Amino acid sequence: MQTAKKLVLVDPQFLEQLKYDREYKQIQRPADSVAKTNLSLDIGKTLNDNSLTDDQKVKQYLQTLNRYYQVTDQLPEASTSKSNPLTEVEPRQRKRRGRQRWVPY
Repeated sequence: MQTAKKLVLVDPQFLEQLKYDREYKQIQRPADSVAKTNLSLDIGKTLNDNSLTDDQKVKQYLQTLNRYYQVTDQLPEASTSKSNPLTEVEPRQRKRRGRQRWVPY
């Protein structure tokens, strides 16, 4: 029995829009979820890699797991520091030039 082949005509603009939507969807994802996804894939690759010895696997696994736990969705708090008044340099005052008026000849 022969299989049927189908031919579908698609507008090129539709394909461009579809491609753009996929790229935009990746950009829309939160950075922490992208990082955690990549790290979890790295953990799986480490465990499935047969070229590594068990000691190397454990070391890489723990390093990646620590990085995984350190990824958070919250920004660190901004640290406030006070300047030393003894070493603080005051900004110079600009000299203002007087306006020159245009005088007709």
